[in-house]
Amino acid sequence: MKGAIDTGKLRPNQGRTNQKLYFARLQLDRVHELLAEKSAFAWEAEALSCREAAVLHLHGAYLAFLQELVRFYKLQGPLMTSEALRVAMAAKGQVSPEITVLQQLEQRHDAWLAQLLRAHQDCLIAPDVVPAFAAEEADAAAGARSISVTNVASDEALSAADLQAIRSWHQELTGIIRDFRREMAEW
Repeated sequence: MKGAIDTGKLRPNQGRTNQKLYFARLQLDRVHELLAEKSAFAWEAEALSCREAAVLHLHGAYLAFLQELVRFYKLQGPLMTSEALRVAMAAKGQVSPEITVLQQLEQRHDAWLAQLLRAHQDCLIAPDVVPAFAAEEADAAAGARSISVTNVASDEALSAADLQAIRSWHQELTGIIRDFRREMAEW
């Protein structure tokens, strides 16, 4: 893995952000492989796991970038939300164009960052269980002993649109971080 990612030796504030973006990309690549082969045992479960891991890593990259901003603006951290950064900066009489843009993307329901934050929240909340009454009643009526299956509403089959959205979030987050870093370097 050496040389695969910048772990922060050259740019100490950026290492964790880069690492999380790289990990997300690895997970997305694995989902793509699993969907192409579909021959491995439990491939769908592994693909769902990789999908969720990609979302968690993307959210981690966003939080790591917020910490880059904390360090850049010399704030006391960790500050884990864009609003916490905005408030801390306002207390020091500072304004961050980066935070303004990020908050706009968080608040616009159809924006990629708002979608990523919702997907992350979905990973943290226990899903609703869909009762499988028909199958259970049939088994009970037949007197058969079987393993009860619980369907989870959010465990949908992976769709190309869903994976494309996650890849898009990865590209957007990577791009905006690059742009912000370039602007911050000019300071």
